[in-house]
Amino acid sequence: MAEENVKVKGEVNPTPMARKIELPGFPGSATEWRPPPLVGQVVLVTTCNEDGTTNIAPKCWASMVASSPPHLAFNCNRKHWTARNILRSREFVVNIPGVELAEKVWRVGRLPHPRLVEDAGFTPLPANRVKPPRISECRAHLECTLVEHKDFGHEAWLLGRVLAATADAKVARATDPFAVIRSFVYLEPGTFGIIGGANRIRSRRSS
Repeated sequence: MAEENVKVKGEVNPTPMARKIELPGFPGSATEWRPPPLVGQVVLVTTCNEDGTTNIAPKCWASMVASSPPHLAFNCNRKHWTARNILRSREFVVNIPGVELAEKVWRVGRLPHPRLVEDAGFTPLPANRVKPPRISECRAHLECTLVEHKDFGHEAWLLGRVLAATADAKVARATDPFAVIRSFVYLEPGTFGIIGGANRIRSRRSS
């Protein structure tokens, strides 16, 4: 592995710097980097199959990418039912589960297709603006239409505009909604981290 010595210039008393080495697994697939330096929030994406039934799939590389108008994006194998459904119908819902659903969410990915919301043990809830349902057990929901997609090998990057955003009332009204949602992030296979609440930066008075 390549090593890098970092020196800080212009400091009277420079802070000791950690020795830098190349990330294990780089430049191979990002799924093999250890540890992954960018982690992704775990979500459940719902779509509609060609016959009108529902499909559910866990995803972990989803992120907001624009604020006004709001857009989000995530990646998906082009052969997966989720990508095929979105590319055909151009609609999907991103549902945000709490950590109490982590084990259940992990099992969803191992279910055979067709993978209906009900068959995965969840309750479909009609969406406000799109045909795919929300998931009642999840804490928040983003209803989207596909704006565009780009292919990277066998994966598709899917960009969607958020048409509706809803959440449990207790989440929306909480002083610390993150402590109520308790969402979680994918770290490595079979491993996740928890967003348990908000930490605020102390404001500094001007001298």
